[in-house]
Amino acid sequence: MSNGDGSNQSSGKGKQNEVESKPDVAAFNDPFTEEFLTSTKPVRDGYYPLKAKTGAFTLDFPEDMVMDDTGYSKDSDGGSEVIIFYHPDNDRDLVWSITLEYYAFMVDEEISKKSMSGRFSEELQFESLESEVEGQKIEFAEAKSGKVDGVTGLVWNDNNQQIQFYATWNCKDGLSGEECAKIADSETSGIKTIIESIKFDTNKSE
Repeated sequence: MSNGDGSNQSSGKGKQNEVESKPDVAAFNDPFTEEFLTSTKPVRDGYYPLKAKTGAFTLDFPEDMVMDDTGYSKDSDGGSEVIIFYHPDNDRDLVWSITLEYYAFMVDEEISKKSMSGRFSEELQFESLESEVEGQKIEFAEAKSGKVDGVTGLVWNDNNQQIQFYATWNCKDGLSGEECAKIADSETSGIKTIIESIKFDTNKSE
C-alpha cells in the first residue's frame, strides 16, 4: 500500500513490529521451529511453549535449540509424530541432539523400555520421575556404557499415549572423555526438565 509519496513503508509495518517483538534466540530465529512455538513469553527462564502438530502434547522447548525439518514426520491421522531438535551452535563444548517419538497407542511400557535399551546397546536402569499430571507417568535412564552417550525418557498415560525421548551428546574435539562427562552431567538436569514438562492432550488419544 502506498503512502501517497511513492513509498510503501506502511505495508508490512505490523509484521516488522511483530518480528522485532520476538525473542532473539535460536528457536525463534529458525522458521520451522517457530511454527511449533505458541507464545513469545517464556514458560520459565530459557524455555518457550511448544505444541506438537498433532495437537497431542506440549513441552517446554529450550531457546538455544532448533528443530530438524528434514527429520520431522507426522501421520495424517495423528497416530504418531517424530520431532528432532538439536543445538545449532557448533562452538558449544557439548552439543545435544534429541529425538522425540509420539505414539497415540502404546505397547506395554516394559516392552518399550527394552526397545529403548536396544537403541543405546545396553540394559538401561529406569527410575521414576514425578509427574504433575494425573494419570501420566515418567521414567528416566542414563546410558553409561560409553557405546552411545546420552539419556532417555519414557512418558505415558492411562489413555495409552506414549512418548519415547532420546537425547544423545557429542563433545567438541580436543576435550577429554572426563571433561565431556562432567559437562554432560551438569546439563542432564536441564534435559530432565524437558521430559518432565511434557503434557499429553488426552482428547487426542483416539
